[in-house]
This record gives sequence, C-alpha cells and structure tokens, in this order.
Amino acid sequence: MSRFIVSVIWVSIWHFTAIGATNRPSMELIIAAPDGQGFVEADSDCSYIPFGTNYYDPHTGWAPKLWRLFDADKVRQHFAVMSGMGVNCARIFLTAGSFQPTAEKIEEQALAKLDTLVEIAREKRIRLILTGPDHWEGQPDYWKPDRFAGQAALQALDRFWTVVAQRYRGEPAIFAWDLLNEPHIPWFVEQWRPQWNAWLQNTYANKKALKAAWGEELTEADEWGNVAVPENLPNQGNPRLQDWQLFREHLADEWVRRQVEAIGRADPTHLVTVGYIQWSYPLVRSGNPNRYAAFNPRRQARWLDFMTIHFYPTLGSPFESEQNRRKNIGYLQGVLAYCHIGKPVVLGEFGWYGGGAPQHHPYLSEQQQARWINEEIEASRTLADGWLSWPFADSPESGDISLFAGLVKADLTLKAWGHKFKGLAANLPELKKSTPMLPSFDFPIALTANDNELDRMNQAYIKDIQQAIIKAGDKSRSRK
Repeated sequence: MSRFIVSVIWVSIWHFTAIGATNRPSMELIIAAPDGQGFVEADSDCSYIPFGTNYYDPHTGWAPKLWRLFDADKVRQHFAVMSGMGVNCARIFLTAGSFQPTAEKIEEQALAKLDTLVEIAREKRIRLILTGPDHWEGQPDYWKPDRFAGQAALQALDRFWTVVAQRYRGEPAIFAWDLLNEPHIPWFVEQWRPQWNAWLQNTYANKKALKAAWGEELTEADEWGNVAVPENLPNQGNPRLQDWQLFREHLADEWVRRQVEAIGRADPTHLVTVGYIQWSYPLVRSGNPNRYAAFNPRRQARWLDFMTIHFYPTLGSPFESEQNRRKNIGYLQGVLAYCHIGKPVVLGEFGWYGGGAPQHHPYLSEQQQARWINEEIEASRTLADGWLSWPFADSPESGDISLFAGLVKADLTLKAWGHKFKGLAANLPELKKSTPMLPSFDFPIALTANDNELDRMNQAYIKDIQQAIIKAGDKSRSRK
C-alpha cells in the first residue's frame, strides 16, 4: 500500500517538474488495484488492462540489435502501427551490452536513445514495460562467473537501477520495470558451496538437527560445514535434493529482493515485476530437477507489485491433435493460476506462429495462428489481467518461431492475428473476467519428483482449476 501512496504523490510532483511536463499528453501512472484484481490509473482510478506486444525492430538482426541499430524514425513508424491496432502497452528489452558495458559505466548514449523511445511512446499513448539488462547485445565480463549471486554482478545491478530508475522516476509513459526476461538459476556454481553450507547452518542450527531432518541421507562423508551437493537427478522426497532446490530458490529470492530495494530507493513511482519463464511453474518440466527455474513467483510476490509469466505451447503442437490442444490450454491455465497470490497477473509473452514454417516446425497458416492465440486469450480471461503478444513483427533473421510469430509481417502489414488483436483491443473492457477462488496445492513436493509423478500432479491441479472456472461461470450466469 505504501508504494501506491508514494506513486500518487509522485504523480502530483511530476506535473510541476521543470522537465517539460506541461508539453506532455495527459497520462497517469499506473498502480495495482487495491483488491489485487488488475490495474488502475493512479489519479482517476480508471481501469487499465495492459494489452499489447513485445517490441523490437525486426530488421536489426538476430538477436535483435535493438539499441546499437536504433533508428528513431523506424521506431516512430512502428509505434504508429501499434497505436493504430489498439496496442496500449509494449514490453522492451534493455541490454547490458549497450547500457552497461562495464560494471561502473552506464552508457549515456544508450540512455539518450531510451529517452527518445519513451518520448515516442508517450506521444502514441503506449505505456512501456522496460526489462532489465540482458544478453542480446553481448554478455559483459562482470556477469562471470556468477550472474545471480556474485557480488560483482549484484553491485553492477545496484548501479544500473540507481541511474536508470532514477532518470525516469515519475514518467507516466512507463508502466513498470521488469527485472529480467525469463531468469533461471543454474543448477550449480562452484562458488556456491560456502553459501549452501551457510544456508544449511542457518536452517538447521547444528548437525544433529540436520541429521534428524535428513536421516540416512546425511552420511559420514558430510561434514558440518562441508555438506555435499545432490546430483541433478529426480529422487522423490529426497531431503538433500529438496533442500538444494530450496537453496536455489533462496538465491533467486535474494537477487529479486536486492533489485527491488534498489529500485525503490531510486524510483518509488513505478511498479516492479519479473518476466518469469513458464518452468517457474514446478509441475511441468521434462528431465532433471535443474529444469525448474527456481525463480518462484509464489515466494517472490512479497517484493513485487504484480506477477508476469510467459507461455508457449510446448506440450506438442496444438494443431497436431485434440489431445495436444487440451494439454496446452490446461498448461497455460496452470501456469497463470500458480501466479495468483493476491496480486495482478500479466501474461507477458505468449502466442504462436503463422504464415510460414520456422525452423523445426510445420507450416501453419495465419488463420491458424490467430485461432490458437485467440483461444489462449479466451482460456485465460479469468486468470490474466493483461496480455502481451510475442513479438510485434515477423523477424526475418530469427532462429525460432519469431520468424512468423508477429502481429504484423516484416513489411508492417497486418496479419490475421493482427486484425483479430485490433478487434479485441476495441472492446478491451469486456475482455477481462473476475478471477475465481482457485485451488490450493502442495507445490514443494514437485521439486524432487520424476516426470510421471509431475504429470499426475499437473493433471490433478489443472482439473481443479478448470472446475473452479466452470463453477464461477455458473454462479455468474445464475445471477443474471
């Protein structure tokens, strides 16, 4: 609640700053609704449903050289196309290579380009989600050897947010900061051994308590202060493996907490989220335990203003069989339901391809693409408070589905999905439905499970979710 109050205060301050506010179109900062159901404008309390896309210039290579090949005229043209389609939110990647080439330096030339992009977004009334520094334009040396827990990398992030977040404090064209695109904690980094043992000592106090918790799993070879790391193999209920997964989550928690606090000091006016990858959801992962991302939205909600997660239909092509279609829709609903912890939930990346056959994928028509994505939106109307399609435009040099996944073609002409998007955007207030009372689930038991057990748990959870949605719909119809 304190973040909401501070946001409103900064809205008022913004109107009187000497940086050109009087020439800006009237836009308000966005806050999470007090009841956790969606977003509202800070002053007017009008509802805001982020409905848009992930943006980069599709003609800047792969991975896109978004900032190194920045062309303001092209960006302005792209934002005009987006605005004409009804896009009201665009998620954009900031890159370490351009913005922070060394730990000590925030590149002013990159900030000037971002200034221009923010100005264009404000002109077109498209709010931005700006995603923290990532690898698209190169990985800096200070990320090594430990990007998520190493002090050099963490201190660099402190410096990044101190400069960047403070620069845009109170900017109404910015909807939120997204700490990182799809973070995933590695399985093991050698430098973690002391931290792992310190975590065990803090958790269990002494070896006797650890022995009581682990039983025969704690061997004579495990010295207090030098306890071995488990193998990266599923082992249902194994206490060493369970604690190692919780330790990985602890590292992710600290990474999130530290950045949120740094942003809060520099910019208390904007919302903060994380762009979770879909295998942050622990009930679907193939293979070994390292496939679990260890960034757990249910643990990290305490620091974040809203939850953002991504989804793609990875359980077989949805057009290959009816079974695949149902499995993927259920998976989507499970991913979103998992993120509901009393705060808004945004589907920050989603979609599929159409109009071609990207690498290792069969041909799909534009109409099939539009039909599937519309089905994803329909299935998530009670579970999402916003939707951001991936990506804005077909990307000619892409090495993945982005080759044909856009709302528009590479020449900016609307695809079938773009036309469907435009129709949905024109009736946006009718899109979102209230979230039902969702089922509870003992998720930590999944952290050591094998594939068969995970599949059983996932099916049971999704069945309960779908029943909750149906029940809520029946109640709504009976009241009419």
